[in-house]
Amino acid sequence: MGPSGRGWPLAAWLWALLLPAAAVAPPAHFLYQERGECFFPNGTGSGAPGRYLFRAIYDRQDIVRFDSDVGRFVALAPMAQANVDTFNRDPDLLRAQMADVDRFCRHNYEGLEPFALGRKILPKMMIAPNGYGGSSSSRNTMLICTVDHFFPAKITVRWFRNRNEEKGDEVMTTPIIDNGDWTYRIQVLLETQPEKGDVYTCQAEHASSASPVSVEWRPQSDSAKNKMWTGIVGLVLGVVFVGAGLSLYVKKGCIVPPATVGLME
Repeated sequence: MGPSGRGWPLAAWLWALLLPAAAVAPPAHFLYQERGECFFPNGTGSGAPGRYLFRAIYDRQDIVRFDSDVGRFVALAPMAQANVDTFNRDPDLLRAQMADVDRFCRHNYEGLEPFALGRKILPKMMIAPNGYGGSSSSRNTMLICTVDHFFPAKITVRWFRNRNEEKGDEVMTTPIIDNGDWTYRIQVLLETQPEKGDVYTCQAEHASSASPVSVEWRPQSDSAKNKMWTGIVGLVLGVVFVGAGLSLYVKKGCIVPPATVGLME
C-alpha cells in the first residue's frame, strides 16, 4: 500500500496498467514499488508547507508521479497516460494525495525529527602518518586524518600546517562512509614534507559542537626516534638481565651445597 490513504485503489489501477504489457512479453524479473518523498523548504517540518512527491516505479523506471506543487498526476511513460488521465478526473483521489503533505509528511516528521535531526554525536578523530617514497632519501609523508563515529553526516574537515590551511591537490578526501549504525566516517589525506617544529592540525566542523574540534600531529626528528628506540631496547635488555639474575639467585637459595651436607652428618 502506498503512502496515500487511497493507496490500494491507486496500486490496483497501476497493476491493471502493467498486467497487459507483462502478458505480452513477461520479463524474467521485475520490480514494482511506490515511494513517498517529503521536502521542506526551510529544512524543518514547521513553518512553510512542505512538498509531497509520490512516485510509482516499474523495473527501475518512473512511470507515474504526483507532485503536490503541481496538484496532478503526470505520466512518465507512454503506457501510463490513459491511467493518469483517469486519476486526474477523480477529485477525491487528488484531494487525498494533496492531504499527504500533512498526513504523511508532517506527521512522520514530528515522529522522526528527534532521532533523525535532533540526534548529534561528536566525531572521534585521529592522525596517522604513512611515510612513502621511491628512495630512502624521500621525505614525502601522507598524513591520514580519520574522523569517525559522527552524526549527522554533514561535516567539513580541513588541514592546517602551522595554522595555515592546506589546500589544493595535496589534500584528498574520501567519500563519507556509512558505518551501518547510524554513524559515519570520513578520511582526509594530506601529502606533505614535514619539517622539525611543524604542527599539523586536522579540524572538523560539525553540528554536534558549537566550535570546531581538532587533533594535532608533530613530526619527530631522527635523533628523537633513535633515542626512543635506544630507550626501548635498553629497557628490554634490562628486564632480561634482571630476570636472569633473579632466577640464578632463587636457584642458589633453594639448593643446599654438597659440602654443607657432609658437615651436617
